[in-house]
Amino acid sequence: MRDSTTPRGVRRAPRAIALWLILSLLLAACGRLDSLNIERLESLIPTLETGRLATEAPPPTTAVPTDAMPGETTPILMCTPPACAPGEVYACPTGDCPGGCGTVCAAPTLAAEPPSPAPADWESLEGWLAERRRNGTDPAAVRAALRAAGLQKSDDDWRAADFDGDLRDEWVTVLYDPTMPAVPWGFAGDLWIVNETGPVFRYYVAPSSDIFEFTAPAIVGVADLTGDGLPELIADARVCGAHTCYGNYRIIGHTADGYRDLVRPPDPTEAQAAPVITMSYPDVRLEDSDSDGLIEFLVHGGAIGSAGAGVVRPRTDVWGWDGAAIVPAETILDPSPYRHHILYEANDRMAGGDLAEALRLYEAAINDGALRDDGFVHSLEDTYASISQFAAFRLILIDLLRGAPARAAERLAWLQATYPATAADQAAAQLVANWNGPANLDSVCQTIETNLDVWENPTGTLADMGYGNPVLTAADFCP
Repeated sequence: MRDSTTPRGVRRAPRAIALWLILSLLLAACGRLDSLNIERLESLIPTLETGRLATEAPPPTTAVPTDAMPGETTPILMCTPPACAPGEVYACPTGDCPGGCGTVCAAPTLAAEPPSPAPADWESLEGWLAERRRNGTDPAAVRAALRAAGLQKSDDDWRAADFDGDLRDEWVTVLYDPTMPAVPWGFAGDLWIVNETGPVFRYYVAPSSDIFEFTAPAIVGVADLTGDGLPELIADARVCGAHTCYGNYRIIGHTADGYRDLVRPPDPTEAQAAPVITMSYPDVRLEDSDSDGLIEFLVHGGAIGSAGAGVVRPRTDVWGWDGAAIVPAETILDPSPYRHHILYEANDRMAGGDLAEALRLYEAAINDGALRDDGFVHSLEDTYASISQFAAFRLILIDLLRGAPARAAERLAWLQATYPATAADQAAAQLVANWNGPANLDSVCQTIETNLDVWENPTGTLADMGYGNPVLTAADFCP
């Protein structure tokens, strides 16, 4: 029987009847079930039966004229493809998507069959990986083949990410050379970034027979440090000496010129400068440390295991994007109970123009009884005396720079009474006697440095507190 609410002549399938009744009840509840709404319901029934309710107009199309016949133009529809997520590919479910109309995003089809065994030589491995990538082979199967050949050891030796923005992931592969011996901190090998054409980046340009120059780097992380929406690769080639291990971090990104190292060392003019961030006994993290919306690379460490280094102060170096390169952004010192560390920090503060904090730290280096004295190869008494003399000279200089000559005279009197006939005593006396204001600071300091050259060791124990600490000489009295 026909439902009494169905317009005459319209036959409904059971599913359509249910859908039609639901919409009828909703419209009736709103008091708007009229002939116009019935007609709208009629037009929705076929769409509802297919489970696809089109609430918006189809995507806009562009008619591109083509010459079908002389004097006649036939339009061809051109549709904008959807924005696919990283790792997805475009697909046409119907098999007929003229002009891209009907294109959808889909997961890539992975080859079902296992790949052939991975070759042992580097040259053949290039083509093998490229073919697996082109064929859409399941990365898990590729990793299994690499492990079976001894070329990889764990899932940590693999990453997949879209570095160049083509919506297709590149493979990052750490590859070990099973024919070469290991060292205590790693194995010989390389790191490649691979796409459909093969390796597009190699950590080492070519394999080496020297294990110390061919240690396989580790994948540290993949993150967008430049803010361009594309990730960068952070890799670490660890090297250990007799007592201390060092992390050597490269940050690699895709640029208009291909894959490049993005790190710019603090002084690129140095002969040994390299695009590498080095830190002893490091631990690292990626975070937006300054809340500027960009991720920074933070490396904490700095300790040295050798007794010859002395007591070294750990720190955190913060590296971030400056618009052109990854550069040092900040150094955060760990708290330290050692007196010589406080002196070095005061020197850094003064060099950076923070005279108020430098003054506070120099006074602490002399007066803070809670600080520990480390003599390295010297007596504790000699180390304390050398630190106090150097800090007193710097305090006198700060007083003069800040326009407090009376306070400078008081400190000079203390220095002459406590450490008479010392290099610091004579240098400070010359500073006060020849001071005519900041304008003549350079000439006064040059005179002081020349006069200090007659002293065998004007800075005392500060000339050698271990190779891990700064070496202070006559040239360091005046900054």
